[in-house]
Amino acid sequence: MIKQWFKKKKTRDKLHGIEEREARVIGPPLVIERRPGEGDGLGGECTDYWVEIDDAGSGPRYVRSLFAQFNGRTTWLGMLDPLFIAESGEGDIDVSLTIDPKDTYTEMRKLSIRDAKLRADLLLEESPTKISEIQQELHDLEQQIARLRVNAEKKFNVSMMVSYSAKDPDRLRKLGRTLVKRMGSQGIHFKTADTRQLEAWREGLGVGDREVFRDTFGDMESSNVADLFPFGYGGLSHRTGVILGLDHYNRPVFYDNWDRRLSNYNMVIFGRSGAGKSFAIKTITRRSAIVGIRTAIIEPEREYRNILNAMGCPYIELSPRSENPSRLNIYDVEEEENEDGRVEVNLEEAMQSVRAVLYKMIRMVDPEALTGQVKVAFHDTLRDLYVNKFGITENPNSLYETATRKKKMPTLSDHYALMKEHPELKDVANIIRLFTRDYGNKQQSIFDGQSTVDLKNPMAFGISVADLDEEMIKPIGNLVATKWTWERFAKKNPKQKKRLIVDEAQTFMAHDEEANWFENAYRRARKLNTGMCAVTQGFEVFMRKEQGMGILKNAPTKLLLRQEPIDIDSVQGRFALSEGEAKFLLSASDGLGILKVDEESTVVQIQATPQEYWLYTTNPND
Repeated sequence: MIKQWFKKKKTRDKLHGIEEREARVIGPPLVIERRPGEGDGLGGECTDYWVEIDDAGSGPRYVRSLFAQFNGRTTWLGMLDPLFIAESGEGDIDVSLTIDPKDTYTEMRKLSIRDAKLRADLLLEESPTKISEIQQELHDLEQQIARLRVNAEKKFNVSMMVSYSAKDPDRLRKLGRTLVKRMGSQGIHFKTADTRQLEAWREGLGVGDREVFRDTFGDMESSNVADLFPFGYGGLSHRTGVILGLDHYNRPVFYDNWDRRLSNYNMVIFGRSGAGKSFAIKTITRRSAIVGIRTAIIEPEREYRNILNAMGCPYIELSPRSENPSRLNIYDVEEEENEDGRVEVNLEEAMQSVRAVLYKMIRMVDPEALTGQVKVAFHDTLRDLYVNKFGITENPNSLYETATRKKKMPTLSDHYALMKEHPELKDVANIIRLFTRDYGNKQQSIFDGQSTVDLKNPMAFGISVADLDEEMIKPIGNLVATKWTWERFAKKNPKQKKRLIVDEAQTFMAHDEEANWFENAYRRARKLNTGMCAVTQGFEVFMRKEQGMGILKNAPTKLLLRQEPIDIDSVQGRFALSEGEAKFLLSASDGLGILKVDEESTVVQIQATPQEYWLYTTNPND
């Protein structure tokens, strides 16, 4: 009895207090090399060579290893993509590359000897087919020697092993057949490691004897070796936000405009007509609403009306054809919260945006009338209008008649009355009159009067200037709608995440005043918890002004869709694109582009659900 107790105690001490039956359960996995004809451990018979790794916790796993043989002399970047993105079926695939550098001098001597032998054979050869083969090999040898001589390339001994595994033998066989067939189309054939599967598996782990597999090594130059590496698989590191679609490896692309690593929340979208810009915006807008981001869209047409109506959100059309048209007052000013949490009125910014609208009105009629004296006079009359006539100052209380009731804002007619009395503005006052109700043109006076739009905090809304006169009023309307939305939407609720989207944003680059205001909005938006988004097909026009470059620098997110050939050189230079990326953007299909977020970049195919697609598409042929 004492002997038995001592024996048990000794066993427990050896196992550090663990029972032997427990040790069997939690012990290391059992690794067995199976051969055809042997039992497979499941009551059946092995049909092939494989390594069985039996883990008591997760069950057995079956592994086979193959060595790659490259057919031909050419490799290309991405030729191993099917392996890395697991296109071959259900299971795991591991790729092991063993690379040994070779001495350049020795290799050049070997190549020179081979060159001399081939030239001798060529003199004696009579078969036209054989002569052609020798000449081709000589040509390749000459180029290879030249590359080695100038150190443009180096030579390596390379062995590539692929191990694939599955949870049962049937899946393993199916995975192996698919893998061999798929990679055969890439010019890669495989030699099995039968009779030495266990040694191959150990070699893949880096603990085997390399010399056992010396017969699997082949010559490669450095550029060929580089093609075997999985470059470009990083994608975006965002794991929150909205799903935009899939990358070129069919992985979901998440994008978080408010990621903490970004310096601000701004973005730009560039692409030719029909490249999928509006489709991308609709996808972002609808999915952003789900995560609590409010969106405002300013557009020259009616592309976003259906999506906003489907979301139950307001869509404002600035149309003089309406009996009671929606009206936006360019003189509206709102209080805002600064970085210190203090509420104030940025009167200077409000006056700057009003001046930009007035200057545009004058330029539409008589560009020569906008002199330096006129600009100074506008500044003086605006301050007089706000401060003296309406009592509006930097104090937020100056915007209210009572604690809860706001004052009426100045209007274009009020300002016109002051212009008529100013000696420097008498001439331009007649131009401004064209845009007042006093002139009697319903189309041109749509921005003269108190604002009639009340947003009431929707998750999204849109403003369209589609019905405005194309030549004169629509460009003004685009500016007015953006400026008004900035005051009534962007400046409000600094705790709320907001996005202000401006379609056909190249119109802001027409004159310095508008471009300055737009660039300033990009600079200030972060403090208001707002992300600006400029959408344009006119990249070249957008970048003609230095303010366009300022906007680009203040937008960490850039979505580049298909580009026009005339723009591609400028796009390539501004975004430091490779030749391959530039060619990609010239032929990309609809909704396919390159998403750059700070230093990260990925290809993305904007994807919608079938229901979303019919809601978003504007293709008349769908």
